[in-house]
Amino acid sequence: MTSEEESEPLRIGGRAVEPGLLEARPMRRCDLAECQSMCCNGGVWIHATQAADILAHQDQIIPHLPLDRRDPALWFDGTEEPDDDYPEAGPCTGTAVVKDPTHPAGQTCIFLTPERLCGLQVAGMAAGEHPWRFKPYYCALHPLGLEAGMLVLVEHSEVFLEGGSCGRPSEDGVIPLYQLFDVEAKLRLGEDGYAELDRVARAQSNGH
Repeated sequence: MTSEEESEPLRIGGRAVEPGLLEARPMRRCDLAECQSMCCNGGVWIHATQAADILAHQDQIIPHLPLDRRDPALWFDGTEEPDDDYPEAGPCTGTAVVKDPTHPAGQTCIFLTPERLCGLQVAGMAAGEHPWRFKPYYCALHPLGLEAGMLVLVEHSEVFLEGGSCGRPSEDGVIPLYQLFDVEAKLRLGEDGYAELDRVARAQSNGH
């Protein structure tokens, strides 16, 4: 491909995908023991309807949070505004950020547990539901993200802490990014969209 073609987004099932996700790199997925959930050192946008759903299921979520984070009135920051990148139209709000001297950043999302796990994900699994039942969309998608509607690897999210990051160096060879983060890519594209992306990637690698 020419450099101009490489800069043009791929169109997969009508959705834009950064061509760079086809790039193969010597990377591995994150290790929470290394990075200490650095991606959770702040809040995240969540659709207002999902925030309302979380509040409606607070009894399932509260037991999985530290004692000082169990007040549902403190879970969200009170903002409400649209997010053009969010897959669903309508207002979004932010999860609250709280001080946490045990975390390298000194603060975390209110839903982070001392074990550096997402309390919302833990609650979903404990209820026998999908791990992402309550988890904010952007958190489930991470370290992929949306920029002007295009699926990208959010490079600036790779916060290093003693060698740990969202994409750790690997000595086991290279792997295309869309394969390394296949679960996240499928969240955005669906199974059929991911299969289409895989076909495009294989065709390009074969020079077609």
